[in-house]
Amino acid sequence: MKTRQELTEKGTELRKTVSERNALRARLVHAENSVRELTSAFRAEAQLRSEFIDAHAASSASLRARVVELEAALAAATRPRSPGEQLSLRQIRGIGPAFERALLGLGISTVTQVAALSQQEIERIAPLIKARVDRICRDDWVGQAKRLLDQQP
Repeated sequence: MKTRQELTEKGTELRKTVSERNALRARLVHAENSVRELTSAFRAEAQLRSEFIDAHAASSASLRARVVELEAALAAATRPRSPGEQLSLRQIRGIGPAFERALLGLGISTVTQVAALSQQEIERIAPLIKARVDRICRDDWVGQAKRLLDQQP
C-alpha cells in the first residue's frame, strides 16, 4: 500500500513536471515567434531607412544640379552681351524656328557667327540643318547678318 501511495505521488509529480515542461515549451515557442517578428520588423525598418537615404541623396543631388543650372542661367542673363549676341538669329529673313533650333544645335547661336560663315562652312552645315545651300545663298543669310551688325550702335 505504501508503494502504491508512493507510486501515485510520483505519478502526480511526473504529471506536474510534464505540465511545467509543456508550459515552458509553449513560452519558448512564443518567445521564438516574437524574436522572428522583431527581426523581420528590424529588417523592414532598415530597408525603409536605406530607401529613404537613397531617395534623399538622389533628390538632393538633383536639387543641387538644378541650383547650379539656375545660377549659370542667371550669370549668363546678367553678363554684358556684345551687339552680335543681342540679336536673334530669327531676325535674318529665312531663319525660322526650325532653322534656329538646328543652328543652335550646331553651336551657331549669334548673328556674328552667321556673318562669319564662309561658303565651305555653309556647304558643310546646310545638310545638317536640312536646308539647301542655294536657299541660304539666295536668302543671303551672311549678308543680312553683316547688315544687322552694321546697324548696331
